[in-house]
Amino acid sequence: MKELKRKIRDLLSEKLSKYGFRRKKDWDIIRIIDNNIVQIIAPSLSSHNEKHTIYIGIIVGVIYKNIDEIAVKLGEQSRLKYYSPMVATPIGNLFLEIEYMEWRFTLNDSDEQIERNIEEMVDIIVQYGLPYLQKISEIDFFIENMFKVNRRFYLPILYYLYGRKEQALEYIDNVIKELSSRPAMDEDY
Repeated sequence: MKELKRKIRDLLSEKLSKYGFRRKKDWDIIRIIDNNIVQIIAPSLSSHNEKHTIYIGIIVGVIYKNIDEIAVKLGEQSRLKYYSPMVATPIGNLFLEIEYMEWRFTLNDSDEQIERNIEEMVDIIVQYGLPYLQKISEIDFFIENMFKVNRRFYLPILYYLYGRKEQALEYIDNVIKELSSRPAMDEDY
């Protein structure tokens, strides 16, 4: 299985290098835009309890280095350490009709079958994943998606970094009001 995983990983990395991506860590494939935005293609592996079989799904997402840097100063773990995206989605969520998408590889697959699976995977990434990565790399779209994934911790940082200081302070005030209106954890309900 190690050899099959290595072959898949290396072939996928090679095919995506044409688009400026490079492999980091074991499986994560990244490219950096404007020295600040880390675009990530993260294969997720499972076996579904089938022997000698690997299923690979693709997740695409981004990390903003400048936001991560401030978040670390505020006590968060760096997302760059493990390339854990701030906003991400499985590739199938980008289809017109959402579906779970993964590719199946077995020890019995020929090199040609592995190559076809990887080609299909890369075609889907190029068709759906790369446009999403470009869009999520636009700050307004990124902020909009922060609300959707409930990563509210980053919003005031975003507002501050991108010249919206009043909006950052207003957001913090609203969160403080919301939190202060909730009963304390040790109060009787």
